[in-house]
Amino acid sequence: MAGPGIDLKLRLTLREGSVYYFAERHLTSPEPHYFIVVNSDPLAQQVLLLSVVTSRMEYVKLRRKACPETLVEIAPDVFDVLKKPSIVDCNDLKAIPLAEFNARFVRREIRCFDKDLPVALRKALRKAIHASTILAAEMKALVARP
Repeated sequence: MAGPGIDLKLRLTLREGSVYYFAERHLTSPEPHYFIVVNSDPLAQQVLLLSVVTSRMEYVKLRRKACPETLVEIAPDVFDVLKKPSIVDCNDLKAIPLAEFNARFVRREIRCFDKDLPVALRKALRKAIHASTILAAEMKALVARP
């Protein structure tokens, strides 16, 4: 379980389906993105697996045309945190150590939302992650089965 060094607000909000907004240095774009926590027990697992939400739907669909079952589309009317139709490529998860995420959260570099991703979309993400032939088995092991 996460130790006492983890920020209380982070401990209260961090779970599968939590949504955060921040700039990530491992992305090609310097702009902030929405990220969805996909691991089943992020506080206990000590590493956050985050899926990246992008509005560049056609680009992602073209890049992953050989494996469309690993893509999850999210419409703003289903999840109103988003302003545009968006997509998640479940072949490309970002792994961030909980301690690093906590430090950035405390510095207010990361914004959290009070609204979690709906259950149906969480199930779709799990299914797409486990359908990926690109993700390592160790990553998939941190994600609940669909």
